[in-house]
Amino acid sequence: MLMPINSSSIRLNILMQMQDKNSQDNIIFNSSDIFLLNEEMIENLKAIATNHPLKRSRVCIHESIENKVHEMIIVAHKDGVIPPHKHPNGKPESYHVLEGELKVLIYDKDGNQVDKFILSHNSHPKMYRIRGGIWHQPIPITEWVVYHEVATGPFDKNKDVIFLGDDNAN
Repeated sequence: MLMPINSSSIRLNILMQMQDKNSQDNIIFNSSDIFLLNEEMIENLKAIATNHPLKRSRVCIHESIENKVHEMIIVAHKDGVIPPHKHPNGKPESYHVLEGELKVLIYDKDGNQVDKFILSHNSHPKMYRIRGGIWHQPIPITEWVVYHEVATGPFDKNKDVIFLGDDNAN
């Protein structure tokens, strides 16, 4: 049976999920059967990101970290820094910009920039997909960027995000 869709029930479900999961305070877990992204949700994510040291927040719209496909709506402020990183081989990811602009830098294994492009909600390209094993860095260039990220699960932050310069980076 589908749950009714309205922002009050989504907010209640979000608060319940946050308490149940004892999660980081910039991550929301959706528990609705149908997820609709609206302006109210984007503004809530911006408010959370504004008050968080990373200057970003997300709503996870997949059911569990064990899912094979992870989908997230991510809101990032231009003052936040996402360090260069990669994901293991076999763990691709894609970004589709919904609002604002996002610069993506691509690096070689020595940390030299080898490519860059800008994803924008109002021009092309709007999205990209990379395979695992590629060093990359998303950088918001507008005050806010909102993007839909799709990644391969299950997710283990200790194994699935490798930062450039880490001892085990290569």
